[in-house]
Formats: sequence, structure tokens, C-alpha cells
Amino acid sequence: MSRRTSNSSGGTVLHFAPNIIGGGAETMMRNLIEAMHGGPWRTVMVALSSQYAGPERERLQGLVDAYYELNSFAFMRPSVWLALRDIMREEQPDVVQTWMHRADIVGGLVARSLGIKHIVWGIHSRGIFRSPGESNLKLALYQQAMRAASHAVPQLIVSCSTTAIQDHCEMGYPESKMKWIPNGISTERFVPDAAAGKAVRAELGIPADAPVIGFMGRFHPVKDLPLFLEAVALHQARHPDTHFILCGGHEDHLEPRAYALWEALPLRHQVHCVEFRSDAERLYNAFSLLSLCSQSEALPMVLLEAMACGVPCVTTDVGDCASVIGKSGFVAAPNNPEALAKAWEKVLEQSPDAYHEMSVLARDRVESHFSIHSVAEQYEATYRSLIKPSAHLLPALA
Repeated sequence: MSRRTSNSSGGTVLHFAPNIIGGGAETMMRNLIEAMHGGPWRTVMVALSSQYAGPERERLQGLVDAYYELNSFAFMRPSVWLALRDIMREEQPDVVQTWMHRADIVGGLVARSLGIKHIVWGIHSRGIFRSPGESNLKLALYQQAMRAASHAVPQLIVSCSTTAIQDHCEMGYPESKMKWIPNGISTERFVPDAAAGKAVRAELGIPADAPVIGFMGRFHPVKDLPLFLEAVALHQARHPDTHFILCGGHEDHLEPRAYALWEALPLRHQVHCVEFRSDAERLYNAFSLLSLCSQSEALPMVLLEAMACGVPCVTTDVGDCASVIGKSGFVAAPNNPEALAKAWEKVLEQSPDAYHEMSVLARDRVESHFSIHSVAEQYEATYRSLIKPSAHLLPALA
């Protein structure tokens, strides 16, 4: 635990999340905390566990007024509930902001037990998914409990995705409590940088003029890497000069079916698997295009980051992805490797002028709709409206 005194005039916001790294929700949370740093709000961070966070932990500790880790991987342990209760009692937050489903229900119930009423749940996926090792019965109990608690515990439920709002309302969440605030990124960090892209290509042994198709994300079944690798095989047969970068792990981290497809690739040496990097903005600039191949998404941060770097995107038609990229990229049907490979070709076969137009449009869309500064203003206005109901609420982003 680290703590410092802060003279805040806005109030105290306590964030509760499973971890501070891992996926888009954690990235958005860190982006929001950084954007609000130095403003009128006092910020408290509570993570269930962040022992693998490394430098991200040190950076986050420098941005918040109090930082706690509960050193657990299980939300339902009594020790977690008691520790979280003690922290909330000590910090006296005006608003409790939880991130993702299990943190929503645990953080929300603990806050309610202390009489804290300004509770904001955060939805960053289209469904309530199974955690590793979780039984069908436990998942079903979680889903039932979350549906019931959504009516009584949070004052507001913020989702980064309009599609996820629809999905959760169909699951039984109250529509009257739903609010859309999109994800946001730093358009100062993620910028077009040709020199960085060339340096990364040289580092990976990729020719400077080769087409490069990139993937950025966890090697998780929902990301459907078998689909990606099936499309790679089709593309390599037609365009053997193309290289691929899969950022998220090494090949031995692939699930068995994906690993078998990777081994069978005709030009396997041109598929580069790399771990997550702290300089993601440099890696994006090495891509000719970024591709998502997921079975399910809400509003992926990687799309926004790549687009801000001027990288056109190809994505399966899931969640809010199609509306995010607009005309700056192409959409393919899920579960269709031929459609995905054809969409890649549409980008790579653009004339230089047309490709440049796509690149500029991609960055413009992020600057106009998904800048972390405008998104943070929406979160702050939302918090103010809960503490002081007469406070002015900023309109949602168009």
C-alpha cells in the first residue's frame, strides 16, 4: 500500500479492478487515471492482484493518491472482502468505480455495505465469461448474481460499447442505469512514426518494403487465432512476400489448434510471435495493417491505438468494431478465413494515395471521437452528476 495526502476539490474516486494490466479494460482504466491526474479529483486504486505488473505498477503508483494490492487471485475469499471493506472505510470515497464483472459485484456489494451509494459499474465485454478453471455451476451463479445485483447495487453502469449495452439489457441488466462512454487513448503517445516502424522491422528481420499484417492481443480463444492463421495460410499462397507479427506471446503460448495451424504454415519463418511490449506505439508503426479476428469484442483498445498511428484496420464484424473504423478500414464476417484474407488484400492493394487517405481518416476518427481527454471529461462529468445531481453532464460522444 502507498498513500499520500491530496488537496482535492472534486472528491475521491476509488477504482477497483482485478489487475492493472491484462486487457483493454485495464488499459482504459490506466488511461483515465492518467488523464485525471493533476485535476480536482483524489484517486485511489485497489487491485485484486498486480504482482506481474512491473513498471506499469510503478507508473500507476505515481499517478494515484493511494494504491493498494489485495494479493489474491480469488474475488470470493472472505479476506478480500474484509480488506476491501477496511480500505473503503479508511479512504471514504465519494465514488466507487469498478472495472469488469467480478469486480463490479464484489466492489459494489462491499461499498453498499458501508453505505456508499455512488457506485459505477464498468462493462468492457459483451458477456460474462468464464474465468480459468471456473466450473459451469460457478459461472452460472455469478451470472445470476450479477443480473440481480445490477438492479440494486450500482447507481450507474458505464459501458464502452453500445453493443454490450444491448447484450446486457437482454441478460436482465436495467436499461435505465446504462450509460455509454467509449474507450479513449492518448493521441499524443500513439502517432504516425515511420522511423519507429522501420526500426522495429529491422529489429525483427523484416524487409523495410514488405507488407506487414499485425495482430495485437491476448492468445485467448475469444480472439480466434485459428481463424487468423487459416487466413495467413491463404494469404501466403497468394502473397508470399507478406510478413505477420502476432504480439501477445510466443508460439508455444498458442492453444493446440492454433499451434497446429502455425506449424503447418508454408512460410512459418515470416510469422513473428512477440510478447507484449511497453512500446506498443512503435510496434503499430511497423504494421501495414492491423487485423482483429475475434469472435466477440466490445470496443477494442487496439483498434483505437493502431488507427491513431495511422494504421488501417481489418476486423471481424463484432461488437462496435465496424462503427469504430468506419470507412478507414474493412470489415469481414466472423469465422470466415477467406473473407478475412480478402479484406487484407483490399487494404494492401490500395494505391499509395488511397492508402494515405485511409491512414489519415483513421487518425482523424480517433482524434475526433476517442481522445482520452474528451473521454475523461465525460467520466468526470458523470462523477460530478452523481455527487451533485444538478451538475452539468457533457453529452455523449457522437
